[in-house]
Amino acid sequence: MICPWCEYEFDPANGLACPRCGAPVSCSGRSCAECGACSSPVERLRRRLAERLAGERGSDEDGEASDES
Repeated sequence: MICPWCEYEFDPANGLACPRCGAPVSCSGRSCAECGACSSPVERLRRRLAERLAGERGSDEDGEASDES
């Protein structure tokens, strides 16, 4: 996989963060054909669900902070 930020090529099987610059690579930003980090369809599903849940938590926290203002 090639990091979208610094263009460093790395093996995503060791994690979806670039070892050079530390930028996280999102499953929603890459296709499975480009990535190759997941060894099975179940792992792909798990990663996508984890990203979706993390995104929802982030948007919920943003909404709560704006209500207090």
